[in-house]
Amino acid sequence: MVQADLSFPMLIEQLAGSLLVGLLIGTQREATPGPHPGLRDFLLIAVAGGLCGILGNPWLAAAGLLSVIALLGILHVEQRHERSGITTELAGAATFLLALTAAMPSLKAGFPIAIALAVLIAVFLEAKQRLQHLLRETITETEFNATLAFVTVVLVIYPVLPVGAFGPYMFFSPRQVWMFVILISSISYVGYFFEKFLGPEKGLVYTSILGGLASTTAATLHFARQSKERPSETFGLWRAFVIANTVQFPRTYLIVALASPPLAEKCLWPMAISAATGVAMAWGMGRWPHQHLETMAIEHGNPFRIQPALRFGALFTAVVFISKAASARAGAGAFEATSLLGGLVDVATVIAPAADLLRAGGITVAAAAIAVMLALGANAVLKVTIAALTGGLKFALGLLPPFIVWGASVALGLWIGLRNL
Repeated sequence: MVQADLSFPMLIEQLAGSLLVGLLIGTQREATPGPHPGLRDFLLIAVAGGLCGILGNPWLAAAGLLSVIALLGILHVEQRHERSGITTELAGAATFLLALTAAMPSLKAGFPIAIALAVLIAVFLEAKQRLQHLLRETITETEFNATLAFVTVVLVIYPVLPVGAFGPYMFFSPRQVWMFVILISSISYVGYFFEKFLGPEKGLVYTSILGGLASTTAATLHFARQSKERPSETFGLWRAFVIANTVQFPRTYLIVALASPPLAEKCLWPMAISAATGVAMAWGMGRWPHQHLETMAIEHGNPFRIQPALRFGALFTAVVFISKAASARAGAGAFEATSLLGGLVDVATVIAPAADLLRAGGITVAAAAIAVMLALGANAVLKVTIAALTGGLKFALGLLPPFIVWGASVALGLWIGLRNL
């Protein structure tokens, strides 16, 4: 029965929500050609669902749903020679349930949830042709299978890994290692579709920016592997590497600013000059005479490859062990030296301890700033090593000039930032 505390305006509001659900889904079905229920039918289904929700009788609601399904089933059988599929029948059942949800007084969030889902259903129904084109003509079977493997790596394996660190010096963190595997896989996977849908040249730029935001080490591994598979595109991959590592400087500075404002003040100049230098190098390389990637025929294959990511995960674990063992033996007194080892893992691993020691008075702001820059230098050494092992000596040698320029930029920025100390 209708709840006694519901006023007439409230009843009208609940019923209006149900009608809106029917209007949203019914309008889309009305505009779709074919012999199937249209707007008026969906409005009536929504009214039935709304009244069942207002009355609050679960048995009545169940009977109403079964009646709607039965009527739609009979209609489908009668029209089975004129159309195929049961999309409209499913949409009708969903309309009844959403209208019921929107009108239930006991469900406070029922109205917005029902409307949001109705909009989402209408969008998916309207996007039928585009989705069919995407799945049947644009996405290949290999790409679809690779997508399933990628989702497994991200959403299935990671949640079941144990939390915490294990082993000597607590060096092995399964989730941390797997996160790097996910980062490398993500850059490779997303970069593949960037190139496919945006074109090789523009897609590589977006992949570079993504890699710079996620992990420049993982991006370097991706570009190095691409240079070995597509050697004619080495120059464009060098430029992509420069773009990714240019993004690293503002990203690192943001982490420093959040960890320690005094340290960020001293790191501003080296980070700003290095970022500006990277932008200039990327701009110059883009205008240097070379074979642009749009002119090349790119063969699309498997966007997901787990082997490079697993190899890097093993390397990352070994570097973490060496870094933590050395830090435990050297202690805080050799913080600059251990920062070099920490930079081999990730520059962010050095920023937090530097900020802690700075707040505790264990090191000066100059020593903390130098430690962060040393970590950047060590990370550069790791990238060149990875590039040589994965992409070959030619690709690795091409990374040296940008790193030399960035080294000079960091030195100039440090001199400007620390000269008043």
